[in-house]
Amino acid sequence: MALMVQKQSGLNTLDVIEAVRARMDLIRNDLPADVDVFEVIASDEVITQSVSNLASSLWYAFIFVIFVVLFFLREWRSSLIIILTIPFSLITAFITMYAIGYTINIFSLMALVIAIGMVVDNAIVVLENITRHIENGSKPKQAAIFAASEMGMAILASTITTLVVFIPLIFTGGVVGIMFKQLAVITSVTLLASLITALSLTPMLSSKMLKIRKKNNQPSHSWFFRKTESVFTSVEKAYRELLNWSLSHKTLIVSIFIGVLIISLYFGKRLGSDYIPEFDAGDVAIVFETEVGTTAAETDRISKKIMDLFEAEVPELVPGTLVAITGQTQEGLLTAVGFSEGKNVSTILGHLTLPDQRERSAKEIGEALRIEIAKIPEVEKFHVTAGSLLSAAITGNKKPVEVEISGNDLQAIGEVATAIRAKMESMDFFADVTSTNDEGKMELQVMVDKEKAARMGLNATMIGLQIRHAIYGFEAGSYTEQGEDYPIVLRYTANARNEVEQIGNIMLTNMLNQQIPLSTVAHFEQTHSNIEIQRKNQERIVFVKADVKNISLGEAAQSLEAYIQQLDIPAGIDVRLGGQLTEKGDAFDDLYLILILGVLLVYMVMAAQFESLTDPFIIMLALPFTVIGVVWAFQITGLTLSVTTFIGVIMLVGIVVNNGIVLVDYINLLRKRGLALNQAVSEAGKSRLRPVLMTTLTTILAMLPMAMSQGMGREMFSPLGITVIGGLSVSTLITLVFVPVVYTLFHQKNFKN
Repeated sequence: MALMVQKQSGLNTLDVIEAVRARMDLIRNDLPADVDVFEVIASDEVITQSVSNLASSLWYAFIFVIFVVLFFLREWRSSLIIILTIPFSLITAFITMYAIGYTINIFSLMALVIAIGMVVDNAIVVLENITRHIENGSKPKQAAIFAASEMGMAILASTITTLVVFIPLIFTGGVVGIMFKQLAVITSVTLLASLITALSLTPMLSSKMLKIRKKNNQPSHSWFFRKTESVFTSVEKAYRELLNWSLSHKTLIVSIFIGVLIISLYFGKRLGSDYIPEFDAGDVAIVFETEVGTTAAETDRISKKIMDLFEAEVPELVPGTLVAITGQTQEGLLTAVGFSEGKNVSTILGHLTLPDQRERSAKEIGEALRIEIAKIPEVEKFHVTAGSLLSAAITGNKKPVEVEISGNDLQAIGEVATAIRAKMESMDFFADVTSTNDEGKMELQVMVDKEKAARMGLNATMIGLQIRHAIYGFEAGSYTEQGEDYPIVLRYTANARNEVEQIGNIMLTNMLNQQIPLSTVAHFEQTHSNIEIQRKNQERIVFVKADVKNISLGEAAQSLEAYIQQLDIPAGIDVRLGGQLTEKGDAFDDLYLILILGVLLVYMVMAAQFESLTDPFIIMLALPFTVIGVVWAFQITGLTLSVTTFIGVIMLVGIVVNNGIVLVDYINLLRKRGLALNQAVSEAGKSRLRPVLMTTLTTILAMLPMAMSQGMGREMFSPLGITVIGGLSVSTLITLVFVPVVYTLFHQKNFKN
């Protein structure tokens, strides 16, 4: 069951669930006897399991970051200086969360996982430069001051470029703002803390802890450092040779990268798009309808039949979680909390074991149930929702595809809706195709002869009220037994009110207290009429709704749109696509705006840093090539462009330029010291190779546990990790090879080698 609630500040999601449970208990007490079962399956297990999985990912990320630092530095003093950056930054994040009122949830933990691999980047760059100065003969204190000042502006710019792509998310509304505002705030605060640490704590600790001894005028290191240094030296030598070769074959290098980009864009066109990834929380909901006019008892019999089928076909069902709701409430309580209701409507809810404890996904189980339920002849129409009821609440209980057919001619609207529904049912990638086109039902109309009724002391109001009391009953007091009050309801017997021939025998009491048969003052007509007419924007409207399977939402919409354009639609009838498609379009419009704004802000920050328009442009050229990594990551893993992966793409805008900023800034510094263009590029590339690889690996490995998670909630955070890992992996190669080549192309006219 999905209950739409608005969370107040100061309450976490589990508090809301408990409040919902309490409200459901109150509602359950008010339900009449013809409702079979009413129970709440809350999503606290989904939340706690998802948070637990992300907490594990955070712990593994911390271990991986420490491993990378130790692997590259190979000195416990240097490693400790870097590692101390992590707790300081995370403590700052927790203080901020406490001050703002944030809780430990999926998105706050996602922010910490993302940040834990990035908080050490600035400290790595500063420490590496300090170590280099010390090895060149400087004293630790002077090296710390000089090296930190050399890298200060570069890491400041690289941090700000990352911040400016997160900050717009804070002010975004809609689903994007609700879901990712906490992520943006916490990540920004953590990165700011890491910047302060790199410019203060790291130099201070370096001046006190880095006591490199000299032997034969050469730095003396541990035996492990000496044994492994040759490996790193060989990698630096190989990279320098590759870079020198690339600088000598600029046209070929640029052509290769552009060619790979074009090929990737070609395959990228085939990627689908979706809205919000659905959780596999193990929730299964079946809503079915029997023929209009079916009694609640008969509908309940079919409901029990489907429940038996559920238990037989789904061994993954958690015992005791299968419940059913059958019947109709007088006050519409079921409708108020998101259920369909009626004597011919029943809802069945079940909960499956955790995803890592079963071989089939909830979607696969739902599809198997659809096949079996379709074989039950008494079921007129039904739909199966499998995955997460919490996801349904986030999307406003909207189906992935909803075709809206509106106009004033209800018959023409119904014909178009029938044609579209038939076409969607014939397409393999649509499931649970339903229509709100009301086929109507037979009804008995009582036609009162007003003149004759008036002569007999009756009017239409009196007649209507007494007919209602005869059929539906009225309370005539209460009966008390053993302290319990039982209402007394009077109405005609079933035979006297369910037979058309017997309706005329209902006795009416006129103003003279005389008994008059209903047939004396009225005659009866059996007609066919609509049960409900829906309207939107003062127009009659019919919805054709469906779930999507084995295809992305964007691809399904394109196929359906192509069919609708070929359909002969009568004048005055408007057909448009809605549902999650509309929500996805609105969300993507916001994200495109944030992406464009992020690119502009990153460029402006770099222009201010370099006091140039050329160097920022050179670094920004790496951004389009990041698409290569994203596209192939999607191709390999089967991901689509959704709100979550789009956020990952936006994050890459601020992340991939960081290494480029540090590299180009150091090239400019070496050129100011008198080095020739190619020599400066080659020396800067060799000098920055280790910090570039370290910062890249810390970010990638920190996100790896999140990307590879198979537990609850992975559908939300795993795509984000895969997107960043794919883009960052390729962007590192772009930074180390493509950016230096393009740099020389732009500057070779002004400097001779």
